[in-house]
Amino acid sequence: MKTIGRRFFFRSLLTGGVLAGTGAARAAQSAPQNSGNTRSPSRRMDEMTSREIEFYLKSGGDLVLIPFGPISGHGALITVGMHAHWAHALSLLIAERADGLVFPVTHCCFAGATRTFRGTVSFTYQEQVMVLKRIASTLNKQGFRRTVLVGGTNPEDTAGMIAARELFDETEKPVFFVSARRAFDLPEVQELWRGYPGSFEEQQIDLAALRILGRERPIPMEKWSKEIKTDKDADQPDEIAPDVNAMRKWGAVGWRYFEEKNHGNHGNAGIIFNGRSDIDIAVDVLRKSADVIVPALASFEHYSKWLEQHPMQYISPTERLQEK
Repeated sequence: MKTIGRRFFFRSLLTGGVLAGTGAARAAQSAPQNSGNTRSPSRRMDEMTSREIEFYLKSGGDLVLIPFGPISGHGALITVGMHAHWAHALSLLIAERADGLVFPVTHCCFAGATRTFRGTVSFTYQEQVMVLKRIASTLNKQGFRRTVLVGGTNPEDTAGMIAARELFDETEKPVFFVSARRAFDLPEVQELWRGYPGSFEEQQIDLAALRILGRERPIPMEKWSKEIKTDKDADQPDEIAPDVNAMRKWGAVGWRYFEEKNHGNHGNAGIIFNGRSDIDIAVDVLRKSADVIVPALASFEHYSKWLEQHPMQYISPTERLQEK
């Protein structure tokens, strides 16, 4: 088989016959991950053989997404893996659009204030950074030139940013950190549920992400979930809430949750809006999030190549050298 033909074969094998150009915001959808008739291997690296991963790299593929998020308590209505589910589902959607692979989700993350909920296991920022750096640097050595860390939201995003920054300072090779929350907050994404009568937030995203991951589950506390809740309970007891908020205004302070209602129980799921389930809408929100993020991968590719051609040098003054 000629080289060009072989590369096309391997790339076609991995994309189901549809080439999604690097960084191009194409919305072509591959077959569902768990579909029995799909011709392509899974995008999930843990479901591929090492040979399939090698063929992906040899065919010109260079993109790996590394989702991460804590196991952290979210009350009665949201699973403890919500943040990681969000990052993982978004990573798969991006990989489908940009011909990438997805490393298994990492749960060794800082959980912070949710440590008072049973089931939560919180790691220090340093431990989270160490794990992410080990994964990213190892995959880079194997040939993945574009390494993307994908986090759900706060608090795991802090260590995600630190890991990306430290890897660059240590290697001069950029690592891209993507926060799923930033896409969720864009006006063009929020337009998808404009006018929704309740709280459109983490509960719908959690259930939609699990559906995309092929792990759909019943709505927790379905009757309670469907009750329209528009007012969010304070996340601190009344006697200290003003003090904590006054400090947050200027920066940060250590804090934790004290009651189940402080985190998670104010969401909704299972409501029909404009003739559709809010979970169906949340699936579209995740797809739209992937659509708006994918073009940044082209910028990442261009930036990476530019850095290769411009190695680090200490800055020397070049302008107005005669002025005193």
